[in-house]
Amino acid sequence: MFVKILNKNDFVKIDKLKKKFKIFRVLLIQNNSKIQAVEFFNKDGVFRGFGTNVNEAFKKAKKSLKSYYKKKG
Repeated sequence: MFVKILNKNDFVKIDKLKKKFKIFRVLLIQNNSKIQAVEFFNKDGVFRGFGTNVNEAFKKAKKSLKSYYKKKG
């Protein structure tokens, strides 16, 4: 298993999300299979997205984060 902390050098949009949703950690998790996960950590919890590549996992994690705050109101 491979775990990496992502920063603005990996994805440009991370800084914008960190400021808007007060995210303090973004992780990329890869295992031996082809599934990859991106996790956003903030005070309200952990928001995960899974995909076959990093971009897909990032988009799904971002979608789950936005839908949580949309429901929260």
